[in-house]
This record gives sequence, C-alpha cells and structure tokens, in this order.
Amino acid sequence: MGFTTEREYQHLGEIFPIIIALLNSLLVLLVIVCSGLTCVKERFMSPIETSSTGVNKTHFHPKHSLLFLGTDKGTVECWDPRSRECCATLAVSESQNITSLQTNKILELGVGTESGKVFLYDIRSTKPVLIKDHYYDKPINSIYFCDSDSDNYVISSCSKSFKIWFKETGKPFTAIESDEDICDVAWYEGSGMFFFANEGQKMKTYYIPALGPAPKWCWFLDNLTEELEESSENVVYDDYKFITSEELESFGLSHLIGTNYLRAYMHGFFYRYETVQRGQGYCQSVCIRRIQERFDR
Repeated sequence: MGFTTEREYQHLGEIFPIIIALLNSLLVLLVIVCSGLTCVKERFMSPIETSSTGVNKTHFHPKHSLLFLGTDKGTVECWDPRSRECCATLAVSESQNITSLQTNKILELGVGTESGKVFLYDIRSTKPVLIKDHYYDKPINSIYFCDSDSDNYVISSCSKSFKIWFKETGKPFTAIESDEDICDVAWYEGSGMFFFANEGQKMKTYYIPALGPAPKWCWFLDNLTEELEESSENVVYDDYKFITSEELESFGLSHLIGTNYLRAYMHGFFYRYETVQRGQGYCQSVCIRRIQERFDR
C-alpha cells in the first residue's frame, strides 16, 4: 500500500500528484534538486542508499544544502544531494533509534533519541557539546532552537513532557507535563506560541510570553499578558509557611515577632520553614532536659 500527496507549483499553474510507495514515509522537499522538469515528469530520482537498515528522521539545512538522516542504528548520516555522496557519519548512541533532528544557524545540530536524550553538536566535532535527559525514557519527538538577544533556549518534547532549557548550561527554564501523550509539537517561530498534537480529542495551544510576542493574528494575547503582570503580587513565598500566634508561642519563638524571620498576615505569621524547625528542635531538647531533672529529683 501507499499514499498520494499533491504539490502545487505556482509558476506552472498545476497540481501534480506524487505517489509514495510505503506508509509512514518521510517527505522532504529539496529545492536544489526539485526542478520543475523533474516534477513534471512525475518520477523519482535514483534513491540514496544508506548504510543502515532504516531511516527514522530527515532534516534538510537550506543554508549549506546538507541532508541529515537519522537512522535506526543510532547514527546520523550527512549527505550532499548535489553530489549524492555521504559527507560524514556521526555515531550518537549505539543501538538507539534517532527520533528527532534539528539544525540551528550553520554549525549547530540537535539530535533526539528513543531513550529520551537530546544531544547538541557542533557539526565540526563528533563529541556532543551538551547532553540533556528528559528522564522519562520516551523518544524525543521534536527539537527547536530559540535564540534571543538575552538568552538562548532549546525546546524539546517527548510523549510525556515539553521542556525549555538553556542551551549553554542545560538548566531548565520551564516545563509542561501533559495528561495525554504528546505526538508532536509545532512552534510558531518568532513568537511564544506552541501547538501540541496529542492523543486527546483537541489540539492544545500554549503561549509563553518570555520566548516572544504573540503572532499578529492573535495580538490580543499580549494585552492579556500585560494585565496579568500588572495585577500580580507576590505575597506568598515557596519557602514560607503559615503559623498562628499560639503555635509560635508554644515553640518558644515569640521573641521573633517584629524581626525579618516573621511576616505578619491575618491572625498569624508567615515564617521560614527552617526557622520553626530549629524552634521545634529547641523545644524538644528543653522538654527532655526538664523530664530528666524531674526524674533526678
């Protein structure tokens, strides 16, 4: 069985069907080899034969016209479609399928494997610059590079999570976990909008203002973001907990009222968790000492 795809060529004014022999095949349009004459003849050129038994992912870099092939042997083959020769082979992960490929600028290459790891390479070297693990042991299905004036990010996803992390250090910037399995992620470049193709009934859409403005066709999102930023107030901190005045006195910490260790709120105080832990330990030691004194008497 096979499937048929159609491609429209504006300068010819016609639509040409192309029959793909196998299901689940990857279709990449190479502008440098897809001339009008070849498309009109409706036939395939001679195939590129790789050293592996299967190709899982392809990516074409338009700047230096190289075609990257991710194989089922854990390697990435780099081909020049003009000469139809393999320029180099990159051994990424032995016996691990390559499930995602992405390039950035001219020399940066991102490779995702079925074990949930992302490898960042400079294509001039065979050693990875950085390795990022999703810790879900699920195949990486998408990789994007987001470079800005302030920070450079890498965006990667597997079926369980969507992560944004710093390209230089690998430290996390933010992450989203999905209830339904994520099949693929599409990024509207130049903005902070993402579309999640998932196993649910509806496609999920996320907007992250820190990565860029909203697209022109949904400009109202920027107005909503500005209103939320103006109305937000940080009054509760992650490392603080609430305690009543009676509990504070029972711990023997009432002398801390008015210091930076306590923040007055309603009928009690917000306190640093470490502060009361120390107070509890002090009270326990005092109680033990008093009990021992009674028994000594």
